[in-house]
Amino acid sequence: MSDAILQKIRKTEFFKELSDAATSAVAENASVRHYVPNETVMRKGDPADSFFVILDGHLKIVTTDAKGDEIIINKVGPGEAIGELALVDDRPRSAGVIALDEVEVLELTKEAFFKLLEQRLDVSLGILRGFSNRLRFSTTYIEKVIDWSQKTAAGDYSFLEQTQPITNPAGSDDAKAAQLLSTFYSMVRKVKEREDDLKHELERLTFEIDQERRKREFDEITSTEFYANLKEQAKALRQKRNSK
Repeated sequence: MSDAILQKIRKTEFFKELSDAATSAVAENASVRHYVPNETVMRKGDPADSFFVILDGHLKIVTTDAKGDEIIINKVGPGEAIGELALVDDRPRSAGVIALDEVEVLELTKEAFFKLLEQRLDVSLGILRGFSNRLRFSTTYIEKVIDWSQKTAAGDYSFLEQTQPITNPAGSDDAKAAQLLSTFYSMVRKVKEREDDLKHELERLTFEIDQERRKREFDEITSTEFYANLKEQAKALRQKRNSK
């Protein structure tokens, strides 16, 4: 494998702390694959027979909602890994992955993955660090979901103005979690818009009801004998003043 590929491997989250010998061991057991924009890398439900480390380009991790519409769970870029958890729990892919642009990935098959774990302690440690980073990020993600859910339940939508979508997937776990929650972010914004519409509609109905009530009260007052007598008395006073 070329020196350029080896350099890219050393920059990935899983393998950045490996020695040259360990990096070469990874490269010897892996293959490089390329994908074009919108090409499917894996489908939800596929057997978990390999995992990928992104060398160049960006991918989106997707699933579908009850209506069959696409939901973007995550966007990942150079240095990040996908599909490794499925190799460990030996379950089918939990989501699909689609290329967003020209993508170059390092693919490790399930057989090569476990071979490296058995034969190279340094590679095993690198992979464990990758798992640890993923778990730390999951904690940040869950904390943000809970925080935003509690604020939404309390009618506090301040985080909508404080959180802006980011286009660069790199950055802090907090920033990445905010981008991951774009679907949640859109949902809450729609809830707020519907709530605002309901408030405006309620204000309109309240105004109409008040107007109708005032009209009814006026009609009730003007239809009484007492009011009729007042009108006659006022008319008589005007006529008397005019005759002078």
